[in-house]
Amino acid sequence: MDGRLGIKVDINKDKIAIVKIAGEFTVFYQDFDLLYKELIAYTKIGIFRFILNLDGLSYIDSSGIGVILRLATAASKQSLKICVICEQPRILKILGISNVDKIVQFVKDIEEGINYYQS
Repeated sequence: MDGRLGIKVDINKDKIAIVKIAGEFTVFYQDFDLLYKELIAYTKIGIFRFILNLDGLSYIDSSGIGVILRLATAASKQSLKICVICEQPRILKILGISNVDKIVQFVKDIEEGINYYQS
């Protein structure tokens, strides 16, 4: 990927939003605003279960972390946590420094995330 923000959102039959985010998760790309508005729109129609796949990220800054925190807050108001897939040490370190790791559920893959919500 050329650093741009790439997004793909699928809603499964159990109303779990599976979101694949790739590239640079920063406000400096035009698609950032579109992603932010789309994800928040899901919460407004009652979808609070998200599986965020961050394995394709090359960069995340405070604006990207802010989106994750906003989703996590919306989910927590429904007594839920969002699930995050991320195997990249550099991105995990940033999420840890930002304490995101304390409010999300890390999972290995989409299947584990779906199982988390079904248990």
